[in-house]
Amino acid sequence: MQRPIVTLPADFMKFLQVDWDIDWRGQGLGENTGGGSSTVFNRFPRWTGAPSMFLEGAELAQWRGIRAMAQGRLGIYRLPMVDPIGFGGASSAEQPFANGSSFATGAGFAAEPLCFAALSAERGADQIRVSGAAVAPRIGQIMSQGHLPFMVTWVSEVAGGVFDLGIQMPLRASLAVGDHIRLEGMGLFEAVEGSMGRVRYDASRAAQVKLNFREVLSR
Repeated sequence: MQRPIVTLPADFMKFLQVDWDIDWRGQGLGENTGGGSSTVFNRFPRWTGAPSMFLEGAELAQWRGIRAMAQGRLGIYRLPMVDPIGFGGASSAEQPFANGSSFATGAGFAAEPLCFAALSAERGADQIRVSGAAVAPRIGQIMSQGHLPFMVTWVSEVAGGVFDLGIQMPLRASLAVGDHIRLEGMGLFEAVEGSMGRVRYDASRAAQVKLNFREVLSR
């Protein structure tokens, strides 16, 4: 069965708490007779996050519709990994055309915060070179290659607007010169529990919605 993909718009995700992290999925083997311990890494690492967001009125109803489209743990959520301390630039949003006009529906086109690969890099690389970023990358920033997020571990400016970046996890697909890299990570996630994000509200018609995501690895 093909899993439905549901996109969460960035301006809809007003997170109160953010805790994106890499689960390296190591398995401890316990303590040996010499008092030492060891860990085995025999599964692919993946991103996890249990953010919470504040919604009110029509936003709560919109979220219920999104959640129903995802059908519990069946669906895949495509969402920007909003992280204000890691990326201080503008998030993805709908923008009008240069003359201020929009499509007949009133919607604009999708604008994404991007930079570009300045050198090619093979899958498994833990260093990349980028250019064209409107805002200089930061240590700890979550970026992504398509829908494959990674974190910046160090930054070195090579020339004006060109940066070498250390990254973890390493690239999960090769990069060619000119390939787009998102300055704000975008990932594909599934709900950890089928009841994730259930809405409860009172007379205020507002609620804090708690989420619990893990990255989808089989694509």
